[in-house]
Amino acid sequence: MKKSKKVTKRGLILSIVTYAIFILVYWTSFYELYTLCKLGRVHNNIAVLMGCLVFFVAWFIILIVRIVKKPAVEEEASVDVKKSYSRPKTIWACSVIIIIVLITGFYGLKIYNSSINFNGKLSWVLHDLKNKRSVEFEHNNIYQNGIDGIFTDINKNNQMPKKLYVSSNFSLTFDSYGKITSFDTYLYAKNTKGKLESYLISYDSNKSKNITLYLNGYVNANYSDDKLLEPLIKTMKVIPLKKTVSSWNEKQYGILYSGKRSFGYNSAGIVNINSKGIINPIVNTSSEIIGYTVSVYVPGEESKYTPVRYNLTDGSNNIKAAEPSKVNKPIFDQSYNASDEFYLSKQVGYRLEVTAAAAGSRSYSLNVTKNGGRTWNTLNADPFASKLGTAAGITFINDKLGFLCLSNNGGAKGQLYRTEDGGISYKVVNFPDIQVALKGAGTYNPFDLPGMPTEKDGSFNVLVTQGSDGDYNGSSKALYQSKDQGTTWVYIKEVAKN
Repeated sequence: MKKSKKVTKRGLILSIVTYAIFILVYWTSFYELYTLCKLGRVHNNIAVLMGCLVFFVAWFIILIVRIVKKPAVEEEASVDVKKSYSRPKTIWACSVIIIIVLITGFYGLKIYNSSINFNGKLSWVLHDLKNKRSVEFEHNNIYQNGIDGIFTDINKNNQMPKKLYVSSNFSLTFDSYGKITSFDTYLYAKNTKGKLESYLISYDSNKSKNITLYLNGYVNANYSDDKLLEPLIKTMKVIPLKKTVSSWNEKQYGILYSGKRSFGYNSAGIVNINSKGIINPIVNTSSEIIGYTVSVYVPGEESKYTPVRYNLTDGSNNIKAAEPSKVNKPIFDQSYNASDEFYLSKQVGYRLEVTAAAAGSRSYSLNVTKNGGRTWNTLNADPFASKLGTAAGITFINDKLGFLCLSNNGGAKGQLYRTEDGGISYKVVNFPDIQVALKGAGTYNPFDLPGMPTEKDGSFNVLVTQGSDGDYNGSSKALYQSKDQGTTWVYIKEVAKN
């Protein structure tokens, strides 16, 4: 009896110690799993998680062996001795189960929260699994395949609508042999069911041999014919690209297309070309130059080499660039102002020019014309203070006060910039945080992509949207107001999406 009692007591102590170790490892594994989902620290977490996995496998193997082969001493122990230790074992077993359930529930909820609303790395991974596509880039020579080659490869497994619109720009670089080294653009269209589809497309030969395609992002779709993609494809088929860049004798060249745009009365670098490739001289520079222009340039050397801007002057399918002699639209018509271009008057205009582009992001300079577009000068070489992104708005209230917006993460969020010296310098505008409750726990601010401020009765108003990742309350907007010309802002109310 004495021996049996000693063995049973030792078994109870051993059980407490081993299950305490099990709980510690179980907590460690869930903590590491949570930090992996939240922060994505793969190198920091995987080693620990693998160690925990090995422990659990060894634990269950030992457990199965012990069930199959019970110790002889335990079988010989008297019924009274077993009963004396059955209650502590039961209490301890219940405690272990409760602790495991609490750990599972606590970290399970945290892991779930990291998978929604872009609260953690897991949400980005799930978003990529749903929306990210990788396409093998085979037709990668601009001389041989033109722009068509890009969409030939994409449409193999991801059929895009024929009528596509450019949200901002189509930017591409290639080397002297015609090999495409990078490009990025943000396109949108209506599918066969009439629903909006968006495509954030990028490629960088230094990072991958494949084209990266992101679907279902946020885009301000107005379906304007001024932003049609087809004129780019048509123009690229007829322009003498290789001959154009050979005169520059550089290693890298670029192509930029922003849809139909105005160059004011400045004809420098403008080349009219028809659908047969016949180049026509500009015969009337007294009229404003507007057209579907494709700019060919040397990246970073625009001041050394004047970009050649090919303006398609005819075409089929009702896509026709306006010839300079037939344009009557005034440069200061506000309906023509775009996300990267604004005209304050017939003589004064502002334009954000791309200075570098890579993987969906761009850097810009702010250029100004004071003679109706005849000449443009750099007003601010870096208005966004080295920040990269996509131009999401430009406006001037007067010749001193103006605003710019730079979006990033595919239009997921953005930052508003304010100038009070006519664009010479800009400062970041800060908006008061609006915290809304998550379904699980915690709060976040869904409003993070500002629009352009407008003035009314001495007050400035701005609507801040939720960007491409916003799904709170029907993608509603936040209305802010300023009484000091946009220096400080106060939250007014939530506005339903129109």
